[in-house]
Order: sequence, then structure tokens, then C-alpha cells
Amino acid sequence: MIVLLPYPPSANRYLRHSARGTYRTSEANAYRTQAQWLAKAAGATLLTGPLALAVTLHPKATKAGKASGVCLDLSNSLKVAEDALQGICYENDKQVKQISMAYGAPLPNGGLTLEVTPQ
Repeated sequence: MIVLLPYPPSANRYLRHSARGTYRTSEANAYRTQAQWLAKAAGATLLTGPLALAVTLHPKATKAGKASGVCLDLSNSLKVAEDALQGICYENDKQVKQISMAYGAPLPNGGLTLEVTPQ
């Protein structure tokens, strides 16, 4: 299954730590809700067993259509999306046994394409 998600918040802005513990930020919760809705709309089904992820991070496009000079690190984009799709595309992200990642073509607001396949 292939799901196009919005440009994710950085993993650095995903969690906050305080004396009460660690929690997801409101930005992370909003992204998670939107990602889950988009995955369901794309026909996502809950997979069991080992799986592979192919991740393409699409930088935000400038007015000229070129990739913005400011772009997340690939690894910072993965955790947020991987957690968001847990319970929608797979039961637990521990099922992920293989990951391939690359930068893709720029999109007007950026994006993240995830392809989830059983192994």
C-alpha cells in the first residue's frame, strides 16, 4: 500500500520531556490524526507479520518549483510518520524489518510517501 502524507514535523518537535514525563506535542497529535485519516482514505489495511517500508521525503517547493534549501533530515522524518501509521497500516512498528529512504521531487507543501509491503 502507498500513502502520501503531509510534510512531517521534525522528530525534534515530536516529543517533549518534562518532570511529568514524555509526551507528544499538539503538532505531533495533529499530524498523527491527519496521517491516519489519509491512510484510511487510501485504503490502508492492518498488516501482520514482517514488513518493509520505502520512504520518500518530498521537500517543499519554492515559487520557482525548485526544492527548498531547508529540508528535514531523512531520519528525522521517519519516526513521526512511522508512529502515526501504527494501528492503521501495521500493528506495531516492531514489524518493520527493512527500510529504504530517499529524497524525492519537491511538492508545493512538501510531503512524505510511504510504501508499506509485507516481506
